[in-house]
Amino acid sequence: MRYAEWLNQVKSTNDLALTFARVPSIAVPLLIGADLQTAGRGRGAHQWWSAEGSLMFSIIVDMPGVGLRPADWPRFSLVTGLAIADALSLFLPSARIGLKWPNDVWLDGRKVCGILIEQSDLIPDRLIVGIGLNVNNSFNAAPHEQRQTATSMIDASHGNEFCRTEILIAFLNEWESLIEDLSQGRLNLPERWSRRCVLAGHPVTLSEGDRETIGVCSGIDDDGALLLRTEFATEKHYAGTVRRM
Repeated sequence: MRYAEWLNQVKSTNDLALTFARVPSIAVPLLIGADLQTAGRGRGAHQWWSAEGSLMFSIIVDMPGVGLRPADWPRFSLVTGLAIADALSLFLPSARIGLKWPNDVWLDGRKVCGILIEQSDLIPDRLIVGIGLNVNNSFNAAPHEQRQTATSMIDASHGNEFCRTEILIAFLNEWESLIEDLSQGRLNLPERWSRRCVLAGHPVTLSEGDRETIGVCSGIDDDGALLLRTEFATEKHYAGTVRRM
């Protein structure tokens, strides 16, 4: 990563990155991180709970600059989650690290990382990749709802602390390698994803606006779409919220 800015506290690294992304002359890729977010955002209207010890950052990416066309963008989102999962495996080799389509990373059956990808309004070729990874922020102090569904690396390792800088560097190395493989046509994403998919073979409900689809997850397609086997056919879905039944 060539350019980076790290702050003590910010409302949202994605909001700040969206502001920077509007400036044509700004050097990218640019990483913006913070020790604490006070108003982190998730997908839709969801907020991201964070506390001291988590790893929170956003990266402004010029997609043509990394060799990716708009048709590649759905796979780019999945590649980001895959890079997080691969990096976590280096620090927690015995843990169950999984991927929930489209962009959640699970650790021992609970969410450990969320990814929010947004598009710059003034320079559409720029995407903002926001990542919130629970590292040393124990969920013993989290709100009740989060304690039921989420975890952190320190909780999964029974109190062992981790160096966030080392984790960030490991992620960036994995991410840049996977992006290069994707842009060069060398990445078999369905095969790599299937190794970690926590939905495959399970009945799920997918919500897209007012529409709900029930089916069995059959993994992902070459273009990153979720494959659902319904009673009528195997359907491809490019967006939505998935809940395992």
